[in-house]
Amino acid sequence: MEELPCPHAWAVLKNLQLKPGQYCSFYYKKDKLLRTYEFPVNLMPDESLWVIPTEMMEDVVLPPKGRRNAGRPRKERLKPASEKESKRAFSCSMCGEGGHNRKIYRNRPK
Repeated sequence: MEELPCPHAWAVLKNLQLKPGQYCSFYYKKDKLLRTYEFPVNLMPDESLWVIPTEMMEDVVLPPKGRRNAGRPRKERLKPASEKESKRAFSCSMCGEGGHNRKIYRNRPK
């Protein structure tokens, strides 16, 4: 006996003309459900009748200091500079100097 996962399972059982009681958890059967309410339930007393120790009354509970960032959470964490890969310095293939490339080389032969 296992619990049925969803209402669709009930529809399948009804369509196949099977008894759903065989496929239902015993916690959901009528006699077990009625036995749940067999014992009396004690209600909470009125708030004015509560006995609260003084050390608990003196504790001040503040809201959290931080706030969550707005928007969608990041997929990856931000890496510190020590973990970041260094960017490769590019150089011109014509003259070998840095700061420009072959496309914008000024002394390019035509």
